[in-house]
Amino acid sequence: MRQCLFLLLFFTLITAPAKAAKEKPIVFKGDTVVSASIEIPESLSCTIAPGTTLKFNGYYSIIVKGVLIADGTAARPICITGEGRQRGSTERPCWAGMQIIGKNSSALLRHCRIEGAFKNIVWEARPLIDSCEFAGNHYALYCADKSAPHISSSHFYRNVYAIVADNATPLLLKNTISENTVGVHLQLAAQFVSGQNIIVNNESDIKADSTLGENNGAFSVHYLWDLMRQMY
Repeated sequence: MRQCLFLLLFFTLITAPAKAAKEKPIVFKGDTVVSASIEIPESLSCTIAPGTTLKFNGYYSIIVKGVLIADGTAARPICITGEGRQRGSTERPCWAGMQIIGKNSSALLRHCRIEGAFKNIVWEARPLIDSCEFAGNHYALYCADKSAPHISSSHFYRNVYAIVADNATPLLLKNTISENTVGVHLQLAAQFVSGQNIIVNNESDIKADSTLGENNGAFSVHYLWDLMRQMY
């Protein structure tokens, strides 16, 4: 009996530090080569410091179910890309992309540059994306399943699909969407709330899949301000 208690106590002591370590916030600083998917569960937060560059050297993802804070600055932006990928390249994607998943997830992306991903997806979440660049991705931002990301002052270019809304309602303010195959793609009952965006010089600026159900496209800017007044 004593031996069993001793073994139980010993196991508890050696595993406690490991469990505690798992609860520590994840922090990335400087140039970092990523050789595995980054998973942020609901119990954890992850901070990417200004000036950091994450370079994926394989088909990996950033999976956010907890909290992600990637708050760069104009002078020290954050870059998330593939290892060896040239800035502005339109070659095929070299990493899987970012996934912001679930009602309990939270993400702030500011002054971030996201390149070379296959699909950056927002699923049933409401991240804040401000002053970011999305270039050379297949799906720069795929909004799905009642997600409502707030996207402002960002630049989407040289992507296959810049923004896709699939049963979602992204809020788009003061963005520039150009040089993409498809600028904004609306699927199912998706809509987007827009104001002061520049959506030009895409092969298809706004594409709506009317065969999949009724879709009224973008709301007017007057509706936008009515919505903002209700929210704040």
